[in-house]
Amino acid sequence: MVNQPEACELEPYADDLYQAVISSVPAWIASRVSEIASPSCDVSSSKFQYSLAEVMQTTHNVVQKNLRALLVIDVDAQQLNPLHVLRASTSSATQLLQRFGVAPAQRDEYELRAMPDDVYSIGPLTWRDLGEEVHEAGISWGAWKAAMILTRRRADGSIPT
Repeated sequence: MVNQPEACELEPYADDLYQAVISSVPAWIASRVSEIASPSCDVSSSKFQYSLAEVMQTTHNVVQKNLRALLVIDVDAQQLNPLHVLRASTSSATQLLQRFGVAPAQRDEYELRAMPDDVYSIGPLTWRDLGEEVHEAGISWGAWKAAMILTRRRADGSIPT
């Protein structure tokens, strides 16, 4: 195999993406949940804010663990993409919204197919949903991953040079 990093070490582009995502998750999930809940309940109440703080921590922990687990895998073996990790991290936010009686979102056909469990449309559709820094890191990581795969395929003769 091509020079592999140690099990816990991330490639530079993967690490940039990881750091950008991890630093943005608490603000992103707080903003999304508050935006979704505000028409239905008092998001400034201490009960809501306490629950939201728990959701922020839980979501951060889930993304931190699962995103690292994905990004340490060799690019050829990755079966998911990092946005999928973020989209799958919304269960605690969904539970909070359900507890506060918020009605599920009206979702389009793509969202129903791509994110069947995200009944509130919490998950990001693009990197930009988490901010400009995450968008830039996500685009760079995607380009790096594509270049790695193409380079390998050319080297092993799978695709012509």
